[in-house]
Amino acid sequence: MARHAQRAGSYVLLAGGVLLVFAGLASALSFSLSGVIASAAAIAALLYAGAVWFGGASNADASVILFTPRLTVAAGPLTGRAVPDLFPPGMRAAIETHCRAALTGQSSRFSATGETFDAAPVRGADGLIVYGILIAGAPTIERAATG
Repeated sequence: MARHAQRAGSYVLLAGGVLLVFAGLASALSFSLSGVIASAAAIAALLYAGAVWFGGASNADASVILFTPRLTVAAGPLTGRAVPDLFPPGMRAAIETHCRAALTGQSSRFSATGETFDAAPVRGADGLIVYGILIAGAPTIERAATG
């Protein structure tokens, strides 16, 4: 429910901001037709730029994931998202278990609902485990044999 309230609040703030920008630009340009058109164009450009800048990458590739000890994505367009949340609910428990094991130093190959994964630790120059890596669609012997 809090998520819906947050979203509603965001829409109210967005609408208020658009209204204020439109009113400010239009009044600065004497409320003429060209001023109104220029205001609308500026607002459209700002909204587009904001969407490109802040918009999430919904189709981001999750086949190779570098993750932190908190099991969040460490780099790329999915940075900060929880690793298990990137996969369907039926896979999440197995992925979380094997990712946690990778952070303790155990490498593993496992299957979750028919897809094969590799999870392994990533060590720093000092030999300490700093990250883990999860590779989705890891090659199996059968897949390697077929090419």
